Amino acid sequence: MTERRPRDRTRQYGHFTLDIGGRTLHFQTQPGVFSQYGPDEGTLLLLDVILPRLKPHETVLDLGAGIGIIGIAVAGALTRGEVWMVDTDIRAARLSEENVRRNHIENAHVVLSDVTLDLPHKLRFDLALSNPPTHGGKDVLQSFVGEAYETLRPGGSLFVVVNRLLSIKAMMDETFGNVEQVERKKGFIVFQSQKERRERGVAAGP
Repeated sequence: MTERRPRDRTRQYGHFTLDIGGRTLHFQTQPGVFSQYGPDEGTLLLLDVILPRLKPHETVLDLGAGIGIIGIAVAGALTRGEVWMVDTDIRAARLSEENVRRNHIENAHVVLSDVTLDLPHKLRFDLALSNPPTHGGKDVLQSFVGEAYETLRPGGSLFVVVNRLLSIKAMMDETFGNVEQVERKKGFIVFQSQKERRERGVAAGP
């Protein structure tokens, strides 16, 4: 009888650094996750748009956080706010947790979640950010847009960066009632939609 050898449970990890916002951030990655070798141009463009707009007290949602590049970069710029980072992929969520730890970030929360369904029920955000998984198709994008709308505070904004499946622009316009192209570079586009400050169809008071 042949003796069964235990499975090799070691993981092959990679590492890279990112200089942004006057800080050097350190990231651990592994094969098969998005940004395995470093941030893509879309992520960098979204950060270029967002970081100058941040207010120090804001609560921010990073939808489809991957290994945590956007959420960690944003958390470091929030002196009184916090970031919630969600992803459906267990490997990505674990890497995000590790990258939060190695960058000494204390105001970021990582949640393994089906979009926003596993977040605290009453949690609301000032900003929602996403470099979404466009390969997932329109249903996934619609979930991102619709659930961002539901969890944003009145006056809050969703920022999305894409390089294809531009149907997301129409989704954002239909859901929020507005959409604006705020930046374009190297084939990537950043769209913004803002949630109205009162529910549509509710008349203003006297």
